[in-house]
Amino acid sequence: MSARNPDPAVPAAPSYATAFRPDLCAPAMSPEKLVMVDFAEGWIHPDGLGVAVMPTAGLHAHGTRKGWRWTTDEVTDGVAATDEDIAGLGADPVVACLLGHDVAAGSGAREQAVVVGAVARTSGGGVRWVGRLPQGCVGSTVFIASPLSGSGFKLVCVGVVLPGDGHHTLATFDRIRTALRAVAPDTATAREPTEPLPPTPGPKRRWWQRRG
Repeated sequence: MSARNPDPAVPAAPSYATAFRPDLCAPAMSPEKLVMVDFAEGWIHPDGLGVAVMPTAGLHAHGTRKGWRWTTDEVTDGVAATDEDIAGLGADPVVACLLGHDVAAGSGAREQAVVVGAVARTSGGGVRWVGRLPQGCVGSTVFIASPLSGSGFKLVCVGVVLPGDGHHTLATFDRIRTALRAVAPDTATAREPTEPLPPTPGPKRRWWQRRG
């Protein structure tokens, strides 16, 4: 959406308004919607990847100014599948699980869901999701078991599910890493807030907590 400009001689800065689930920030935001200037322009769309990325410094600074903080679950580099993990995927399906939010029929509630399926290499060299994909789970993370020494294994995130017509390919982390390396010099110059940020408030001391 665009902000309404009271003075036609002065260009209005484009703004974006959206609503978030209460569990995405703590404490919950007082307004029903989050409004940010130039939000849409902050997204970077690497060619051919299928997903967009955004530097989060501005998002965290915005939350700090408003008195709340983001509570997101990040896929860290230690959880993301390595290039070797992804290269080991072949045409034979490998058991995988998808972590996303299903959309309940009727109410439209978005409940967290774990969906069991598989991933397999396509004839074109990509990786696709094999199995049912519930409504609302496009963009969800997909995990497989990566073998360790002996009989051990660890769960690693292969990538995220992309939109598709019946067949859903994945934006895998080998391609995501390559894309992020290419845009990293640009993100380093991303606009930072010019005004000083207020200190992050510490937890309130309750009456039953004595000072040490």
